[in-house]
Amino acid sequence: MNILWQHPNSEWVPLTHCDKLRCESIEFVMAKWDWDKLVWGKVRRLVFNLQKRIYKATKLGRYKKAKSLMYLLQNSYYATLLAVRTVTTENFRGKSFCSAKTFSSEGKRTAGVDRVKVNTPKRKMALVRDMLDTIHTGWDKYRPMPAKRIYIPKSNGKLRPLGIPTIKDRAMQAVTKLALEPFYEARFESCSYGFRPAMGCHDAIDKIAGALLKKQKWVLDADIKNCFDNIDHKFLTTQIDAHWRPIIKRWLKAGYMEKYDYNQTDMGTPQGGTISPLLANIALDQMETDLIEHLRSIKGWKVKIGTTKVSIKTDKKTKKGYKCRSHLNIDLIRYADDFVVLHEDKEVIEESKRFIGMWLEVRGLTLSEEKTKIVNSTDGFDFLGHHIRHYENRIKGTYKLKLLNGNPTEQRKAKATHVLRVEPTKEKVKLHYREISDTIWKLKAATPSELIRILQPKITGWANYYKAVHSNEAFSKLDHLLWKRLYQWARRRHSQRGKRWVADKYFCTVKGRKWTFAEIRGKGKDRVIVKSLKGYSKHKERTGSHARVGYDRSYFDGDTAYWAERLSKGYGNITPSKAKMLKRQDGICPVCKGRFMNEDLLEAHHIHPRHLGGENKYTNLVLVHLHCHDKIHRENKNLKGRRSNYTDDGQPSDTNEWAKQVWNV
Repeated sequence: MNILWQHPNSEWVPLTHCDKLRCESIEFVMAKWDWDKLVWGKVRRLVFNLQKRIYKATKLGRYKKAKSLMYLLQNSYYATLLAVRTVTTENFRGKSFCSAKTFSSEGKRTAGVDRVKVNTPKRKMALVRDMLDTIHTGWDKYRPMPAKRIYIPKSNGKLRPLGIPTIKDRAMQAVTKLALEPFYEARFESCSYGFRPAMGCHDAIDKIAGALLKKQKWVLDADIKNCFDNIDHKFLTTQIDAHWRPIIKRWLKAGYMEKYDYNQTDMGTPQGGTISPLLANIALDQMETDLIEHLRSIKGWKVKIGTTKVSIKTDKKTKKGYKCRSHLNIDLIRYADDFVVLHEDKEVIEESKRFIGMWLEVRGLTLSEEKTKIVNSTDGFDFLGHHIRHYENRIKGTYKLKLLNGNPTEQRKAKATHVLRVEPTKEKVKLHYREISDTIWKLKAATPSELIRILQPKITGWANYYKAVHSNEAFSKLDHLLWKRLYQWARRRHSQRGKRWVADKYFCTVKGRKWTFAEIRGKGKDRVIVKSLKGYSKHKERTGSHARVGYDRSYFDGDTAYWAERLSKGYGNITPSKAKMLKRQDGICPVCKGRFMNEDLLEAHHIHPRHLGGENKYTNLVLVHLHCHDKIHRENKNLKGRRSNYTDDGQPSDTNEWAKQVWNV
């Protein structure tokens, strides 16, 4: 079998035969590599191309071909390089936008039981060499070390146990995940949204809102008790192909160290392992399929449940066709171990709870009695930090008459008995404000600029999570509480001054919004707003503007136009500001000329550096890959503080080629 191979340090090199490549020793191959000069765009593209082939082969039922490609990817140099970068570089600088069940990027910095940290290019290449040596020696001889047990606080005050593998074991898990993920993505149900590439919490919330939009339903609001810690190893390994089964079993049985004591793991997957979310999804897959088959097998229930027939509908606005199951009357939406079941008949929901309880027992899991309940949508329920409820329609009087004489949409709005609202839970609002208030209290001696720099990411992150639901009331309340807290902070700094003087010094009008906290310099006509705080309401977008991922779609399906469009609209782990720059650049990085992908870490680069007078505005910003950003500053080590790299008018000089290249975007 002839395999095309490309050297990762160069743009184009002659392609060689796979057998000839494998004859080269690891030292001979590694001698040609320099971590700082690797073309990461090429590495990522070659890996992704193989992943797409695995996905398509699995979809077509060509499992033998798919497994051959999986084996090739797992043992390739490029997958090893990408895996090491994932667990060493991207996990250090990436931010987590997932659910609270995922540990933060700070936790990913923790070393394993061997106390080894890989934080320099030399150490990263040494880890790559060690991994290639282990892979070429044979996966059957690889033995992982025990995980390091640490605890992090949960929202309810309890502690969540995490198992942190060594950095090498994390990288070995990452390279295996690269091979396994596209295979199982082709088989996963479309009702699952947790820990899947290019999908997230907002897709699950939008699916629930769509199912409840027209009528009230009964809801099974369920939670699996300690899901990650109780998954049955025997069942899980039977869901894994025979070739990868021994490797997965070793990670599951590796145990953990807690205060110098070794503990065996007879069940569960360690929260903290790179491959653990994928294993949890594999264990919980087919929940919807088995539930529908069981309910339809009950006499007289086929009409109640409907059929799973997939039909194609055309959107009236975009004229695009999309797949859906319009004849199915029951909905199951799962995000990791949290899921809901929706149906009009309470009896169906009760039977669903009984069946799913038995279905989970086979996997060593049980439903949490504390968190699992059956409610009507008119009573409301919480899911992923959102409160979803049908409220009585209070439209009446002349406004109702006006709507009844309007278009069909307004008429339906007036005639509806209930109105669906999806809003932030009160607990989340309280916890967030407490965090903001504590942060302001700790920064009593900080300058306004420092306070804004620390508060803005917290406000923006929280507001972006709830921006597309009914969050106007929560945002207005938080804006008011934030103003009161900041005004108290300002009065404390100037206790001898009057209220008007304090207000003029720290608050101003920005884009029509009064009482905006800002750093202001000068007086009278010379007043200049250096930096202002963007409140919650400024992040609000039209309710329901989020468009969930299509039915039976996967990031590995090869439809780059579809996923690029979603990424440019801000869907996924990307902020609205970066989405705006992404759309302006047509999804292309100006440094490597490669297209941005959902798994890439993106950073904003200042064309004209701020220390030289450059502004923090879109006109002075360009979006680049993380590794491209590193390359710009690595090849211009003396850029900061040196005006010789720029001409008098602020344009890059000939000595700064990378800045010049970015400037010409």
